[in-house]
Amino acid sequence: MKPSETGNAAPLRIGAFGMAPDTANMGVSALCKSFLAALKEALPEAEPVIFDYGKGIRRSTLRVGDDDMPILLCGARGGRRFYRRENLHTMAALARFSLLGQYHPMLRLIDSCAVIVDASAGDSFSDIYGQSRFRSICLPKLIAIRRRRPLLLLPQTYGPYADTRNAHWARDLIMQSDGAWARDDHSLEVMRHLLGEGFDPARHWSGVDMAFGLPARWPEHPDRHDLEAWLNDGSPVVGLNISGLIWHMGDEAPRRFGFRADYRQLVCRALHWLLEHTGMRVLLIPHVLAADGDPESDRDAARAVLAMFNDSGDRLRLAPADLDEQELKGLIGRCHWFCGTRMHSTIAALSSGVPSASVVYSDKARGVFACCGQEDHIIDPRRLDTDAALAGFQHSFHAREEARASLVPALETVREKLTEQNAAIARFARDNASRYERLSSDR
Repeated sequence: MKPSETGNAAPLRIGAFGMAPDTANMGVSALCKSFLAALKEALPEAEPVIFDYGKGIRRSTLRVGDDDMPILLCGARGGRRFYRRENLHTMAALARFSLLGQYHPMLRLIDSCAVIVDASAGDSFSDIYGQSRFRSICLPKLIAIRRRRPLLLLPQTYGPYADTRNAHWARDLIMQSDGAWARDDHSLEVMRHLLGEGFDPARHWSGVDMAFGLPARWPEHPDRHDLEAWLNDGSPVVGLNISGLIWHMGDEAPRRFGFRADYRQLVCRALHWLLEHTGMRVLLIPHVLAADGDPESDRDAARAVLAMFNDSGDRLRLAPADLDEQELKGLIGRCHWFCGTRMHSTIAALSSGVPSASVVYSDKARGVFACCGQEDHIIDPRRLDTDAALAGFQHSFHAREEARASLVPALETVREKLTEQNAAIARFARDNASRYERLSSDR
């Protein structure tokens, strides 16, 4: 029997969009593994269906913590190859028709889910990354609504929207969902403003980013013993994440994101200051592991910086390649202080109790840092010139011990909120599963 035909194989099947585990972005993978870890704890009877960029419907396992968790994977992607059964545009068109949709394997699988959840890759329910990306994030929500599946939007950022038509589409999708979580109070206020009179505290809630619950694991990479020896031998280590997206933009960043500061200059001056004036060693830690030559590649950006500082000897290193999101969190957790541009790299640090700063290109990190009482450690190149941004970097570094102390009680609060959030998501799934079973038995 094919996986797509096993609608009654599990008592509770949950379909999950916006957290594909097969992207190069370890932040998205962190959302996936964090969701699965929460599911295993709060809803162990559930069978997760993770929609990814692969082909067809496949049974698989994913490493969650120290265990391999069985899941279903189902391809669902955008693009213009409308003849592919994984194409979201085709699925959305067919989803209008109840009977016709039953002949499409992906829609049939969606119909078998008691609940659909959608994390929108954490920050992509916005047109900041372009219209094509925004549409591909909206289509799964539209499909779930058209197939009349209960839809829960998991903790995420809402907006910004440069095009008012996109804002209206986002508003309609949120209003038609059964519930929507923001991942911090700032994001909830954005949602409140977007929905206007449609905002309902009974359906729209403030939570925390799911990645605060990501299990950490020490790397199993062949170089792990050498890395362990390096970490244990010598002065403390600062972790530094450089965004390949912004590094490779160069002069385009001011137009795209409104930067006043020069990102490349900021990175190089901050690194020079660390190496020349602090006695610290520095570990460059990529968090988007795109292929060599891809403009998104953090690793390419880190290698470019490493070449510029090739006289630093063993005080500057690049993290091993091919680490997964849990191993990266385990590595980041060994740092004395951390600064990252990729937001989920900083969540890996904060959730490990490592004092951190974030060089931001949108407001998405501001609320996350605020929930940990660390909003003073946001470095915003849109508001600061290069000198002021460097001063902010240095201030955060010097205030690291104070930040470390304040993180302890703040993380207790975050973890309590995460536990309550996971329990609420589990209740939503169970309640709708019972309703789904009643409707199925009446057919």
